[in-house]
Amino acid sequence: MPEMNLHSGYWDFPVPIYYGPGSIRLLPKLVLQHGINRPLLVSDEATARLPIVQAIVAQLQAATIEVTSHNDFSANPTDEECHTGAKRLLEAGCDGIIAVGGGSSMDAAKAIGLIANQKQVTLWDFDTEVPPPDARSLAPFVPLVCVPTTSGTGAETEGTAMVVNTHNFEKRCIYHLDYHPIFALLDAELTLGLPRNLTSWTGIDAIVHAIEAYLVPGFHPLCDGAALQSLRLTAMALPKVVNNGHDLSARNDMQIGACLAGVAFKKGLGMVHAISHMVGGLYNTQHGLTNAVLLPAVLRFNESHMGNKAVELARACGADSDDFEGLYAWVITQLEALDIPNGLAALGVQSGDVERLASMAMNDGGMPTNPRPVSLAECRLFIADAMAKTW
Repeated sequence: MPEMNLHSGYWDFPVPIYYGPGSIRLLPKLVLQHGINRPLLVSDEATARLPIVQAIVAQLQAATIEVTSHNDFSANPTDEECHTGAKRLLEAGCDGIIAVGGGSSMDAAKAIGLIANQKQVTLWDFDTEVPPPDARSLAPFVPLVCVPTTSGTGAETEGTAMVVNTHNFEKRCIYHLDYHPIFALLDAELTLGLPRNLTSWTGIDAIVHAIEAYLVPGFHPLCDGAALQSLRLTAMALPKVVNNGHDLSARNDMQIGACLAGVAFKKGLGMVHAISHMVGGLYNTQHGLTNAVLLPAVLRFNESHMGNKAVELARACGADSDDFEGLYAWVITQLEALDIPNGLAALGVQSGDVERLASMAMNDGGMPTNPRPVSLAECRLFIADAMAKTW
């Protein structure tokens, strides 16, 4: 994309999005315009220590906005941690939430915003696999603003959150149709200090989102177009930001590409995420890294059900040939360049948990939208094979 991508601007789809380097300076004015004077700033512990987050807090305080910080949650937030966050919001009298960080910060923030004001329903009443709560039983949700500091999750424009159920360690999706960010702010300058490993893991996460969403069966040209454009941007930009983290133009393409991938997966995801969610729930692994490890084997598993979509994906990523083998070879080249480990065992997954992981993954919302139908026996065998290697 030409240097015009560094201009600031505004989009109103699928939620209001303010974008461009330096756009973080708009945050105090925007939150005040939305009636937020006492936000809970939700940011994971590592991100909360970064100078960029401290600067955001200082900006807000300079505008007489009273900030309460919350970072007491895991890389894969749990239901108990989300309830702790909701309690903190209420005790501090907060009137909004600002999520600053990656996927875990936004997951925690969304869950907190869903449940903080609720008296008659629980967190798990918002599980996407159960009937939604009666609207008459719901109190107003807490207004939410999302400011991503990584380029991977794409969660800043939608309301779903992934939360670990501490009773069974399944990582589940919670959601309500009427809850979504009131606006998102994409500022690539916030990602300039991201370490190489997190740049790699979050960046490949965006690529997995685009590929999996595009492969979901069904006709959805809005999501499919977003997926392909996301892949075009991230395929070109990811090697650049990994090798030169201060390449602002490439960082901006990654921010926009990750956001587009998040729009694309409104269509659904697949087997990579179905298994990755449960590995994250059991082992608290980094989500993008887990996705990256699983991607090659899932592509091979789904090859017979991709049809012409493999051709379109190969073209979008700039593979050497416009076919499945071109796409697959391109993926392997990226994983090797990013030092992604080969096999689930390298992430600490134990062979004794294969059966449990397979059963958990079959309950994930991504499994029904995988292009190739998956049985429990196939899932069990797949995970067992993926322990040693995935490509």
